Amino acid sequence: VKLDVSQLHDISDDVDFCSKLAREESVILMPGIALAMPGWLRIAFAISPHLLEDGIKRIQSFCQRHSKHQ
Repeated sequence: VKLDVSQLHDISDDVDFCSKLAREESVILMPGIALAMPGWLRIAFAISPHLLEDGIKRIQSFCQRHSKHQ
């Protein structure tokens, strides 16, 4: 997933996004830099649908909280 940090305040790059997401929402994503793709995110899941839905809601909440367009 391409990450557009210009839409987020106080997020500098994919590593910063993933670190803050983990701290604030307990959701773990892989920053693209780990795969030589800075500015991207890798999302993988192997959980039940209700837990996946919860994780997506947490990511949405995080993005809304850090959005420049609140």
